[in-house]
Amino acid sequence: MSRGRAPEPQRREKIRCAIYTRKSTEEGLDQEFNSLDAQREACAAYIMSQRHEGWTLVPDYYDDGGFTGGNMDRPGLKQLLADVEAGKVDVIVVYKVDRLTRALSDFAKIVDVLDAAGASFVSITQSFNTTTSMGRLTLNVLLSFAQFEREVISERVRDKVAASKRKGMWMGGNCPLGYDIQDRKLVVNEAEAETVRYMMRRYLELGSVYDLAAELRAKGVTSKVHRSEEGKIWGGKPIVPGALYHILGNELYRGVVVHKGEAHPGEHEAIIDDKLWTAVQDKLASNRIERRHQANANEVSLLAGMIRDGEGRRMTPSHASRGDVRYRYYNSVNEGEGPHPRPIRIAARDIEKAIVESLERLIGDRAQLTLLYPQHGSEGYETANLLRSAALLHRNIPTIAPSDQRALLLELSLQVIVHADRIEAKVGYAALGERLGVEQFDADREVVELSIPTLMVRRGTDVKLTIQFDAQASSSRRDPKLVELIVKAHQARRMLGLDGKPPSLPENLGYRERSHIARLARLSFLAPDIVRAVMEGTQPASLQSKRLYRMSDLPMNWDSQKTMLGFS
Repeated sequence: MSRGRAPEPQRREKIRCAIYTRKSTEEGLDQEFNSLDAQREACAAYIMSQRHEGWTLVPDYYDDGGFTGGNMDRPGLKQLLADVEAGKVDVIVVYKVDRLTRALSDFAKIVDVLDAAGASFVSITQSFNTTTSMGRLTLNVLLSFAQFEREVISERVRDKVAASKRKGMWMGGNCPLGYDIQDRKLVVNEAEAETVRYMMRRYLELGSVYDLAAELRAKGVTSKVHRSEEGKIWGGKPIVPGALYHILGNELYRGVVVHKGEAHPGEHEAIIDDKLWTAVQDKLASNRIERRHQANANEVSLLAGMIRDGEGRRMTPSHASRGDVRYRYYNSVNEGEGPHPRPIRIAARDIEKAIVESLERLIGDRAQLTLLYPQHGSEGYETANLLRSAALLHRNIPTIAPSDQRALLLELSLQVIVHADRIEAKVGYAALGERLGVEQFDADREVVELSIPTLMVRRGTDVKLTIQFDAQASSSRRDPKLVELIVKAHQARRMLGLDGKPPSLPENLGYRERSHIARLARLSFLAPDIVRAVMEGTQPASLQSKRLYRMSDLPMNWDSQKTMLGFS
């Protein structure tokens, strides 16, 4: 009788584990072995202890140093959840559950992502089973205490800031023009202080922030130069109108510290007296009232000299009156002899409103600005300054006087072309970047296109071009994952050196990471029409980020791309 072979041990399925680490502050992160390293080491040891269950550690690092657990706006967490959705991770391993999140609402969102992908998470220092009702109750109790702890800490910080400001203490941030910092206190820089006084006096004389900005630029006056402890230098740029509004309304210059609308005597010395301050604030308030009521709006043609029709003819302002109502238009002007195509006429109010609103949408779109002007500073100062300048300009555009709006459009080198079936509008790429204080540009790019949605309306035998103002509809359809994928594609392109600059890939990248970056970089060669549609939210419903990322046969020909992705 032959002896049977012993059954082979059953091979366990491979379980891919990703370690997530987080620390709320940046303190100590520059140490050789910091808190993130300690968390990762403990989690890696736990995964090693589960090798008999098929657990294996993925090589990717998901670290968020200096990010709060009170929200999900963390790059490491976003990348981790994206990899979970892409099926690259089966288990998230954390040192404690509050490293993952301190908010119950955010935890519910994370659990939804894990459930949809068939993944789970493990806290190595807290034992509970989320498949049972008691386990879920235990987890919710722990998260409730974590959220309570975060809120108590926030309240303590807010109370400390409020108490300090009531004593007149300056609580940090970028040092304002006119002061230096000594022993964490503001000390008057007399040369810069005189510049601030000059700005205040000239604003009263000129009455226009944009005229003052132009004068300061001509004189070579720049913003304050800042230097970090690491030696990073930023600032020293021409002062833009948005920054001027901030300077003219900054109560620090009259020797006070403001907290929640209440002014407290400051420890620092005033630069300007109360008489000058009051006069400047009265002038600013007076101009705001004029802007709100659009004083002298009928006398300003915003686009004069910047608008042409599809035949290349200048379009000049004109008007017609019916009773007391004045209607403004832009009309094509026939020049020279011979037959001319039919002139185009368009309502001035409609096209001016469309241009201004489209410019607002562009400047208010943080994702698109980051894609247009990718800055490479490791500390992120450049990008932060770009978005801060854009936010100031976006807030001021609707309220500035029509004459100042026209000055802004001229500064941005606006070009408008009115065709019989569409409107094209462009601003200078470099001009917009300089206006926003950008330090690095794409040398090959000349213009930025503005989106002006138009519609052909047939009325009997006549055809009229109308402008659609439903801008929020397209914005609500924008897919943030698609936008983020395209942004990452351009980042990968720069890392591989495909933009003409030296590659910046880390030396310790493995094969999988390099393959991922190469796959992303392919998407930076999408047709401009496709990128524009994604940014505007008008792409086909079938175009999803997962589908686009996984396409291995995406053609380089733009027309073929549009056909494959459902644009035609």
